Amino acid sequence: MTNEATESRTTLALWTLLFGNFIIGTGVLLPAGLLNQLSAELNIDVATAGLLMLAGGVVVGVGAPILATLTTRVDRRLLLVLAMALYAVGHLASAFTNAFWPLLIIRVLMISAAGIFSPQAAATVSLLLPVERRASAISFIFIGWSVASVAGIPLGSYLGAALGWRSVFMIMAALSILSGLAVWFTVRPGLYGKPLDMASWKTVFSSPALLCVLLVTLLSMSGQFTVFGYLAPILKQVTAATPTQISLAFFVAGLSGVIGNTIGSNMVRYVAVDRVIGMALLSLCAGFLVFGLMFGNYWGSIIGLALWGFGTFSSNSLQQSRLVGLAPALASATVALNTSAVYLGQAIGAGAGGALIKGGATVTSAWVALTFLVLSLAASLFATRLKV
Repeated sequence: MTNEATESRTTLALWTLLFGNFIIGTGVLLPAGLLNQLSAELNIDVATAGLLMLAGGVVVGVGAPILATLTTRVDRRLLLVLAMALYAVGHLASAFTNAFWPLLIIRVLMISAAGIFSPQAAATVSLLLPVERRASAISFIFIGWSVASVAGIPLGSYLGAALGWRSVFMIMAALSILSGLAVWFTVRPGLYGKPLDMASWKTVFSSPALLCVLLVTLLSMSGQFTVFGYLAPILKQVTAATPTQISLAFFVAGLSGVIGNTIGSNMVRYVAVDRVIGMALLSLCAGFLVFGLMFGNYWGSIIGLALWGFGTFSSNSLQQSRLVGLAPALASATVALNTSAVYLGQAIGAGAGGALIKGGATVTSAWVALTFLVLSLAASLFATRLKV
């Protein structure tokens, strides 16, 4: 195969992995957009419905490093396709579930696919490209998560109100199959991760710099999901937002996320990745500050969401690049641990947000989220001073 043909196939594979992350991101975040419909049809309160995010976050958060260790000898293409197959089966089974607790069990099993696909997609990029191109490429494929927010979640929320949440899950199953097929035909076979042994994990857990970077992810995601996980009921309760207005809110957050991630993935070519992450975290803090100060005002909330969205997904995707850049040989381990931090942060935020909304939505959720984000920014600044 000529260099031009190889480059063309690699580019197509990157787009395929971006699409896969779009499907994964939509599935992970979808309960937030469907929370009002799920709680109404299954006759549960929104805090209980929030367990769909909390339980899944805990399972993937704990399981991602284990899955990374167990699957290093599996061909990346096959592994990514199997993850999408599990996602398809899980969403289809969810569509035919009539009670909350079986739905929760299916969710816990299905969401493990997300713990495989996203980190292994990043690891696959590191196998396809030279070191100097990895950071921007990893950021590129994680634009899929931003697109999930700008298109997948708002559309899912709207279709959930119009057609019912079961139809949304069926559509997700079909799209998961499509993504799996795309991976099979675009990602070349024969890509294997470096086997992870106890020495690799020991090196990671003995590095203050790597641990501090992982703490940034944990705190950032905890803050975001304190509000994001319950954004639909918050807007409905305190601003009397309609389903269309709620979908618009998710769209604004997602659109600014796409813009932020696109800018971030290009900025890392010229600016140190830790500085770009710092800018993103500042935008997150500003967004939650505005959201809190304008709490109860729909259009004020929209402004806060725009600032928040601008930083949210860029900071998350660039964290992957930051870890790969700090320790390329440990990429499979650190990316898996970053996925753990993402989902454990999701679980912490979902738990905190659920506890805060039990008695009704209040501005306290915004201030708790902001506290998490300020701590995340402080941890990021400190991590910059440390060396692996």
